[in-house]
Amino acid sequence: LSSSSAASDVYKRQVLTRKLNESVVVHQNDKVLLAVKISKIDRNQVRLAFDADEEIKIDRQEVFEKAED
Repeated sequence: LSSSSAASDVYKRQVLTRKLNESVVVHQNDKVLLAVKISKIDRNQVRLAFDADEEIKIDRQEVFEKAED
């Protein structure tokens, strides 16, 4: 999501609080698309573990934006 494409009328933002080893699920029409688990917290870094089908691409934002160019 680049700052120019993240217009408030396009995306819905939801802020959630999770602890170590807790997860968040992204789903649509009762089908889980993606699960994200907090796998490590160390000072100012959080490690996320993603579970998703192979066809769902997952990238850090800077990698995604560089690929768009």
